[in-house]
Amino acid sequence: MYKTVDVSRFKDLKDYQVTNIFQSRWDNTLLITPYDQYHTYVLTTDGEELILPQRLKVILHDFSEYAEASRLEMDTLYSIVKERTKGVIAGHYELVPTCGQTNCRVAYYMAHAVDHYSKDEQGIVITFKGDNGSLISALVDACPKTFERLREKADQVGRIQLELVKNLCNRFGIGDTELTHFVGATTPHERELHRKQNEQVFFDQIVKIVQQAAEKMFGEDLDKGFYEYIRKSLGLY
Repeated sequence: MYKTVDVSRFKDLKDYQVTNIFQSRWDNTLLITPYDQYHTYVLTTDGEELILPQRLKVILHDFSEYAEASRLEMDTLYSIVKERTKGVIAGHYELVPTCGQTNCRVAYYMAHAVDHYSKDEQGIVITFKGDNGSLISALVDACPKTFERLREKADQVGRIQLELVKNLCNRFGIGDTELTHFVGATTPHERELHRKQNEQVFFDQIVKIVQQAAEKMFGEDLDKGFYEYIRKSLGLY
């Protein structure tokens, strides 16, 4: 089966049935995008097109909870790769935006389900691997350079997460040979770099939690010396 969906024009082409009984998961969703201010369009792995009666922001929040990908974790990881436009990443699983969330044209797509993509006069054609060997294409209104940059940044975030798992396994005696299917072999220099990145993820999440608590309790943030003391106490850097 081969199906093509023009996401950039779907509002003009068809009235979709609204449902509130669908929960997006890594394995049942291909693409999520706003339908209007109060509804969200979802393209599923079996080619079904659904409208959910929630805003995109709510759908993404619920999906992040399902994926156990906290906002603090994503903020920290994306700051490491120097990108402000964030997706929802869990290792090999990637829900990636085509542009910023406030852009009305934004679409979030499952990068791990992509078979290939190509440039089109109207944007990007993303071809997904659907259920039962099917191919499902979606035309999205996106800038090619932005699309490719956000895809690469999502890959970088996923690699950092997988290295965290790999380093943890190494600590418990599971060797690199058994773990090469995660991210491939790494050099001693790369291993040290990833260790520092993992420490940064851990420390930055602690800092953000403390900052939020301080501002709520005292109306202001704590001084830099307080955070330096935490860093030294944890033995980081």
